Amino acid sequence: MQVEASNDFDVPHGLSLLCGALDLQIEHHLFPTLPTNRLREVAPEVRAAAAAHGVDYRSESWPRTLGKALLQVARLSLEQPQPAGAGA
Repeated sequence: MQVEASNDFDVPHGLSLLCGALDLQIEHHLFPTLPTNRLREVAPEVRAAAAAHGVDYRSESWPRTLGKALLQVARLSLEQPQPAGAGA
């Protein structure tokens, strides 16, 4: 469940260090107490185990992930219609 409910994204190692390993969410959710510098080491094993058990391991490129995040922020920033009778 943790693997299918999370997403990783691919970034160069240096950028991963700068963002605190946010790119390795699947591994972080499986091993929350593992230091972030070790998450990259276990990622190939987690990916292989997921494949062996038919579990969907989602990982996308950094530009695609950033684009999806910005699109979601834009959607959330739009004014939502209020139901009749709501508000003051």
